[in-house]
Amino acid sequence: MGIKNCLLIFAVFMISFLPIYSSVIANNDITVEIHMIGELARTRFDNPVTVTGVWHYINVTTDDQFFQELILKFYKGNSILSIGDRNESNYYEWRYNTNSQEWIDINKYGGYSYINDTNCQKTGNTYSFCIGVKDTFPEITNYYENWTLEIYEDVNQRYSENVVLEKPMVGLARSHADVIKFNVNPFTIRSIEGNDYFIIENVGNIPLSITIDYGTFNDYIEVTNFGNTLSPYTSSNLDITLQSGSWKPGILKITGNVRGFIPSSLIITTSVITFQTSIEINAAELEISIGHSNYIIQEIPGSHIVFQYEKNLEMNEGQIRDTIVYISGDGEVKLDIWSDEKNITILEISSKDQTGTPLTITSTNTSEYAVTIRVEALRENKVGVINYKLEENEKIQTFSTQITIGQPLQEKTEDTNMSITSIIVALCIIFVIGYIISAQIRKKRR
Repeated sequence: MGIKNCLLIFAVFMISFLPIYSSVIANNDITVEIHMIGELARTRFDNPVTVTGVWHYINVTTDDQFFQELILKFYKGNSILSIGDRNESNYYEWRYNTNSQEWIDINKYGGYSYINDTNCQKTGNTYSFCIGVKDTFPEITNYYENWTLEIYEDVNQRYSENVVLEKPMVGLARSHADVIKFNVNPFTIRSIEGNDYFIIENVGNIPLSITIDYGTFNDYIEVTNFGNTLSPYTSSNLDITLQSGSWKPGILKITGNVRGFIPSSLIITTSVITFQTSIEINAAELEISIGHSNYIIQEIPGSHIVFQYEKNLEMNEGQIRDTIVYISGDGEVKLDIWSDEKNITILEISSKDQTGTPLTITSTNTSEYAVTIRVEALRENKVGVINYKLEENEKIQTFSTQITIGQPLQEKTEDTNMSITSIIVALCIIFVIGYIISAQIRKKRR
C-alpha cells in the first residue's frame, strides 16, 4: 500500500473523529443565566436581554473544573472583530483566573472597568460575573442590537448564544383613578380609606426605586399595596389610607408626585453616565371633603366661612322633621331662612343662643355653629323649598334645599292595613275550600 497511502488513510481516520474531541461542546453541557442585579432573567425574541449602562450577572455553571481561566467574550453581531477594530461599542472580554482568584476586565476602555469585582463570586461550580457594557447607543427609543456571548475554558469554547442588548429606558405611567376622594367628619381624628386606587407602571427596561410625595400631608397618608422597587414592565395598584387630623370643615385638594430612580447599585459609575436615571410623574390627586355626610360643603368665595346644608330631602305630606345647617370659619355672618309656604312651612328655627330669623352668627375655626330648622310638608306630589341667604361683609350668597313630598303617612298605613287584611281573607278562603274538599273525600270513602 505504501507509506504515503497509509498516512493518508490514518489522517482521514483521525479527521473523522475530530468532532468527538472538538473543543466546541454543546451549550447544554454548561448552564448560563443572565439578569440584572436583583431581577429575574428577561428575554426578547427568545434570547436573553441585557441593558447598557447597568450591572448584570452572568452566572456560569460548569461541572468541568480543570481549567486555568474562565473567559467571557461579548461582542456585537455574529463574528468577532479584529483587535484593532474593537472598542467599547462592540467588544468586551472578562476573565476569572482560578489560581489568583481574580476577576479581570481585559479591555478597560478609557481606563474604566466594566466588571464589578466586589460583586463577583464563585459558589460551588457557579461563577457569577458582575459585568456591564457602556451606553454608546443613539438616542432612539426602544433601540437595541444583537450581540453574541461566548464562554471559554482556557482555549476551549464551551458556549455561544445570541443576546439582545438594549438601550436603557426609564419610564413611569399612571392609570385608573385621577382623583381619590375621602369624606371626613369635622374635628374628628380617624383612619379612612379612599374611594378608589391608582396604578403606577414601570414602562422602562430598568428597575426603579419608587417614592410617593404629597408634601406637607405625608404624615397623614399611608400608601398600601406598594413596594419600594418596581421591576421593568410591571405595575402596582396603590391604595391610599388617610389619618385625618382635627380639621375644620372645607374641601382640601392635595396634589403629589411619583418619582422613580434607578437604584445606585445598578448604575455603572465607573464610566460617564450618559442616560436618564430618574423620572417624575403626577400622583393621583386627593380630594378630602371635611363635612357632614350627604351635606353640601359650600366654601364662601372671598371669605373664611363654610356653609353646610342638605341639598335634597324626602318627606311625606303631614310629616314634621328637622334639618340642620352648619356654619364654621372665622367671621361674622347673617343668616336668613324662609320656605315657599305652599308645599313646605317652617315651624321653628333655633340655635344654641338664638331663635327665629334672621340670625347673627359669630363663627370660629374651632367649632361649628348649628341651626335647626323644623319644617312640615304640606302637599303631596310637590317639591318644597327651604331658602338660605348668607351675608358676610355685605356679600350675599343664596342656597336652597329641595324637599320631595310623597303621599300622607296615614294613607300608607291604610294601604298596608288593607294589604294585610287581603292576605288574611285569602288564607281563610283557602282554609275553607281545603276543609270542604277533605270532607267530601272522607264521605266517598265511607
